[in-house]
Amino acid sequence: MNSENKINVLIVDDSALMRRMITDILNNHPKINVIGTASNGKIALDQLEKLKPDVITLDIEMPLMNGIETLKEINHIRPLPVIMFSSLTKAGAETTLQALESGATDFITKPDPKLGQTFESIKDELISKVLAAAEINQSKISQTIQKISSKVSIINRSSKSTNIKTVVIGTSTGGPQALKSVVPYLPEDLPAQILIVQHMPPKFTDLLAQRLDKLSQISVKEAQEGDLLKRGLALMAPGNYHMCVEDNNSIKLNQEPPLWGVRPAIDLTLSSAAKIFNKNLICVILTGMGHDGTQGAKAVKKFGGYCIAEDKSTCVIYGMPKSVIDAGCADKIVPLPEVANAIIEAVYR
Repeated sequence: MNSENKINVLIVDDSALMRRMITDILNNHPKINVIGTASNGKIALDQLEKLKPDVITLDIEMPLMNGIETLKEINHIRPLPVIMFSSLTKAGAETTLQALESGATDFITKPDPKLGQTFESIKDELISKVLAAAEINQSKISQTIQKISSKVSIINRSSKSTNIKTVVIGTSTGGPQALKSVVPYLPEDLPAQILIVQHMPPKFTDLLAQRLDKLSQISVKEAQEGDLLKRGLALMAPGNYHMCVEDNNSIKLNQEPPLWGVRPAIDLTLSSAAKIFNKNLICVILTGMGHDGTQGAKAVKKFGGYCIAEDKSTCVIYGMPKSVIDAGCADKIVPLPEVANAIIEAVYR
């Protein structure tokens, strides 16, 4: 950051209109300074060492060098937080997930005029994500992710409990990479039914579920109305829908107003599950911005359930786990490489 403690941002987009609109939004914030713009990846890389930005916003689709290629070069030359700009299409979602897996911090979907969206509609999201990204130690996060596979060990599964447990995993910023570091390490014979709530738009959640399914021993799919929870299956809340659990162990989706500005909201899933599964519910809160999950964690504790929170040392954004911990709801606090083991231990406790 510069001497005035402003966050210096480099904007990379082949559209002059996009560059101007993003610049106007960010420069109007007292803590943010747009230090430069670039119309393609090659120019951005040339400016990287010269301008030394704190955060980069990066368009995915660009000529000469696309966003993914540029991102990989940035991570190689000078790892720093990168927020991707994506279109709300299946192709855009696929590329965005690839970017997140390649080290992007977060993403924003471009406003769609056909849906009546304007730049004003993404103003708050853009500013909050830039402010949050500036707090991230990108190189430390990358090193942590690389250590995951070597940290997961076999748990002694001699268990006093024969009850099927329900596990609800909630996450936001940094979630796709965190989930990739947890879900694939859950054994297929784990006596648990799993729900995942990741703050993401439609199309993105389905593709993320498909990616996790290919990597995992358990099955992973995007939830549909009426789906039954069952052992060895993880159901992911679809983008733009809240996901609740019914008394008959089935999924109920709704489009009630967003909670904390998000839909799906982790709090609603946890609160509905807590009333049904009581002490057999395990709540897991991973990296994310804000405090979604805290009210739900309080409900989990009220009904006798168990809560796991990700440790600050591995969080991309230490917002949601911190809120749960500060509320006194966390029974166990572990770094990301140990989350899968913590879940397995909780299921067999």
